[in-house]
Amino acid sequence: MRLMLALFFLLLIFIFPQRVYADVDYIEVFYHKIDEDDEAFLVSYIIQVPSYLSVENRAMVVFSNIFDNTYVDEIIFVPKDVHIIDVFFSEEYAHLVINLSAEMLNYGGTYFEYRLVEKLIANAAALEEVAYFTILTEGQSLHLPEGTLIFETKVH
Repeated sequence: MRLMLALFFLLLIFIFPQRVYADVDYIEVFYHKIDEDDEAFLVSYIIQVPSYLSVENRAMVVFSNIFDNTYVDEIIFVPKDVHIIDVFFSEEYAHLVINLSAEMLNYGGTYFEYRLVEKLIANAAALEEVAYFTILTEGQSLHLPEGTLIFETKVH
């Protein structure tokens, strides 16, 4: 439902650009690019997000770009078919919590996990209100296959 809401807001940008362009935030979305030495490094592109959206909805837009547009990576570091279950932001603690589907655990290899964690944290940090970031899998704080736990990770 929230994914559809985020996509609806993106569609509004193209339908009513004169209203939206006056009140937009420019947010970087990070992905990996592979150089000639097969080394992955983070690069970004800018998206426009209506500034009146809540932090949760802006996070939905940013993370939907990661999970829905994984083709931008030359090597995919996000497991296939991951979707966002829900997002919660605590203003008091500047803590963003994203609850992801179980597909988040469908990969293996330290290299992939390192790059995936790097990408997720960079994108959480792109939201300036966020100081701490947690990823839940199906509502639980689970270790990723190689042992990483993203729980109250400081991003700013």
